[in-house]
Amino acid sequence: VIATGARVGSVALCFRHTAMFRWQWLLAGGLLLAAMWKISGGVARRLASPLDELAGVVRRIGKGDLKARVELVHLMHDEIGMVGGAVNDMAARIEKQMADQRELLATVSHELRTPLARLRIISEIARDTGATNKTFDDLDREIVELDALAGELLANSRLEFGQLAKRELSVRDVGARAVERAGLSATTLVMNGEGDSAQADPTLLQRALANLFDNAKKHAGGADALEITVAEKEVRFEVLDRGPGISGDGDALFTRFNRGQDGEGADGLGLGLSLVRRIAESHGGAAWAKSRDGGGARVGFSIARG
Repeated sequence: VIATGARVGSVALCFRHTAMFRWQWLLAGGLLLAAMWKISGGVARRLASPLDELAGVVRRIGKGDLKARVELVHLMHDEIGMVGGAVNDMAARIEKQMADQRELLATVSHELRTPLARLRIISEIARDTGATNKTFDDLDREIVELDALAGELLANSRLEFGQLAKRELSVRDVGARAVERAGLSATTLVMNGEGDSAQADPTLLQRALANLFDNAKKHAGGADALEITVAEKEVRFEVLDRGPGISGDGDALFTRFNRGQDGEGADGLGLGLSLVRRIAESHGGAAWAKSRDGGGARVGFSIARG
């Protein structure tokens, strides 16, 4: 047929259904896009919802609502859950710190009134009857109490802000000075172990030892000895008192605002042994209280030498 060039017929293409097929494809594509849009929107909302919750909780904390917490039931196994947990921990610590500060402020305000009121009474009596040696003794006692209160507050403030000034010091000299300040004989100091040096904040260390002696005086009939044991990695300070020993858990004595066993020893803020523990922990050590064989107790703390 091709060789002769003869025409044998024709072929016709029919496009009657092309437009219909085109609209079907467009409709299917549109439906697919709508479905994908809806699914992606749901995924986006699911991802954004925890972030919105985190942002809302942080805003509430910033406005002073320290009880605000992130609900982490659906977030515990991903990165957002970790951030939410960190936010909750932060809020809990801030809430506790603020509560402790409010309690401390209320206690300090109350404790300051007592020596100040006594100072006013002593002053009025001296003005009416004249000053005597007893007047000056009473004044000295109230001043010492105010000084001790100020010392505890300053030590507490330094620990709150982590302001430690560590330096190389002689633990024997520290112990001797603490014994002298407590008005005890030099033979009260007992040294054990080898070595004499440690890295510590001398002011805070003296505060801790003063609080141990004060605790022995107020609650245990005074101190028999201050034992300092120097080991390879730590130094242990223990005050041996004359009291009845430790009843129950000795760890409870180191809680804040504790004022002695069975409600004894109403004087003071109840910060003494709590400060001892915090000072020890800030120096890489610990605090403890345990009964002695034959009566009395050992109340002490340790610090790392390095």
